[in-house]
Amino acid sequence: MRPLDSKQLELDQAIDLVKSNKSIFVWIGGYVDTPVSKILNVEADKVIEANPFTLMDKETYPKELLNYEPIIVCHHGLASYELAKELDSMNIKGYSLMGGVESIKTRI
Repeated sequence: MRPLDSKQLELDQAIDLVKSNKSIFVWIGGYVDTPVSKILNVEADKVIEANPFTLMDKETYPKELLNYEPIIVCHHGLASYELAKELDSMNIKGYSLMGGVESIKTRI
């Protein structure tokens, strides 16, 4: 699978940004019991959960995320891709994890 554009990152690229403290993973998958940090193979504090509708509104956008270039993660990478484009329209640099956690789970 190839990125559609610069709004998508492959897992290795995303982990490099998170480890450099420039980015943080933002899980919008909705299922709280999904072990996203384990699937991504990062520390739990490198993943936060967020409601996608909160992220799409400048009034409710989490202020703590303004320090990062968020990497949005969902199940299949489709919703996160659309959200990354929406953030771009709000002048917030963010990315989508290409293929979501489902593509990673198939490689483990």
